[in-house]
Amino acid sequence: MYAYTGSGLEGIFLENGYTIVQTSYGPGVKIEDVDGLHRAIAADILRQKTPMTGHQFRFLRKEQDLIQEEAAAIFRVDVQTIANWEKRGSEEIAGPPDIAMRAFYSAYIHANFGPIAFELNARPHEGALFKLDGKQWIETEPMAA
Repeated sequence: MYAYTGSGLEGIFLENGYTIVQTSYGPGVKIEDVDGLHRAIAADILRQKTPMTGHQFRFLRKEQDLIQEEAAAIFRVDVQTIANWEKRGSEEIAGPPDIAMRAFYSAYIHANFGPIAFELNARPHEGALFKLDGKQWIETEPMAA
């Protein structure tokens, strides 16, 4: 199992889909289909019933290739407000920013890759375990919150 930190999120683990490689700088990791992994992580965030965290908000913003100034314009807030939400780290961002980011990212992913299926009674969490199933990243099992 590999603790994946490339997303900027805590508690993301990969069951497979990675290879440890030797580089001239020492050991490194090759992740298969990083874009697909990030879409799976984003879908997991969208399915959670609890408000997203500052880390998750930043992750979804970056997945859409938005800089803070662009996000501020979309959400009609000051750029410092976006920065403050993201600086909350693992603390929740409740209310309109959470709902708006979920809606905006859902529209983005739907337009580019198709709809996301939502599960009833999804569990709240920030961490997750993912595995590469054929050519698609999926969440494999609930992890303790």
